[in-house]
Amino acid sequence: MLFLGIIFGVIIGFGLKGKITHLADLKLHGISLVLISLAVQLAILASPLSTWPWFIQNGNLVYVISMVVLMLGLLYDRQYGWSFWLIIIGVASNIIFIAQNQGAIPVDLEKLSIVSGESVSSLRAQFAAGNQLSYRVPLTSQSELGWMGDVIHIPLPLLDTNIYSIGDVLISLGLAAFTVKAMLGHFKPKERKDKDDLAAPVTAANP
Repeated sequence: MLFLGIIFGVIIGFGLKGKITHLADLKLHGISLVLISLAVQLAILASPLSTWPWFIQNGNLVYVISMVVLMLGLLYDRQYGWSFWLIIIGVASNIIFIAQNQGAIPVDLEKLSIVSGESVSSLRAQFAAGNQLSYRVPLTSQSELGWMGDVIHIPLPLLDTNIYSIGDVLISLGLAAFTVKAMLGHFKPKERKDKDDLAAPVTAANP
């Protein structure tokens, strides 16, 4: 959904006659921290590391730390206004929710069953097996702040392949709005006037 936010932003930006080359003008000071965070998450969740016993036991702590690093990276660029703050608030809400639930996001298994095509019992068995690190756990009555979890199903093309949290929705809306504003040149550096333009006109000498 996060990448779809950027894609939708680019499509809307083109529709409003924006220029994708303006994205190259962005000065994102915290981008290195953002990339490090995303690389760590990819490594522990979508690589053979996810099956290592140490990561199965401690990976959720690593995941929470990577989310905090992501937040720090985003805060470096908070000057980009309300669209960027939507992203920051979305990430913050996910961090709070994850921290309240032992480093994982509770997910509604019934809704996940709808989008995955697997039965609830099969999904529950996969989580119970515990042979692979996951950033998700089944949503139960004991889950803290359950309404903030992965409980949102959006039955629309491209969006109906997963279940999302409120934080995910805020992040995607922020990414879309930020991309549109960037393409429209809202963040383009202002051109400095030449010194000659700033100098006062010289008065001609009297003959």
